[in-house]
Amino acid sequence: EPSVLVADEAVSGLDVSTQAQLLTLLRGLQRDMGLTLVFITHDLGVASYLCEEIAIMYLGRVVEEAPVAEVFARPNHPYTQQLLAEVPRIRPGKRRFAAMKGELPSPLDPPKGCHFHPRCPMARERCRVEVPKRREIAPGHSSACHLNDQQAA
Repeated sequence: EPSVLVADEAVSGLDVSTQAQLLTLLRGLQRDMGLTLVFITHDLGVASYLCEEIAIMYLGRVVEEAPVAEVFARPNHPYTQQLLAEVPRIRPGKRRFAAMKGELPSPLDPPKGCHFHPRCPMARERCRVEVPKRREIAPGHSSACHLNDQQAA
């Protein structure tokens, strides 16, 4: 009877019906056993279904953390904004897919400063040299972006 379960990409590569069965099982375990679930995924749709809190990571650093509804409603970090812009949605009309610009840096040799700066459309010189500190931008919502320092000033 564990109190914490870590599931790393538990549903990736599974067909949709099998994913649904596994997610239903995990949700039941959370509810029935009071289980804390650390669910690692690249699928934000699955995270929004299963999780209450979310931490968005880029190259090993947490860049944003908040309740799931808050992140989906008010994404702050440019990486989170770009991820959410590409979550599939059912809407009338066509939408063009716009991949993130730039090459994914090597996790073995990440860029100095903010790891995301080579791909960030809002990067400034400070982003290239200084690691942004994660700070609270709203109650229960933190983000690591130098743009927040400019807005607070």
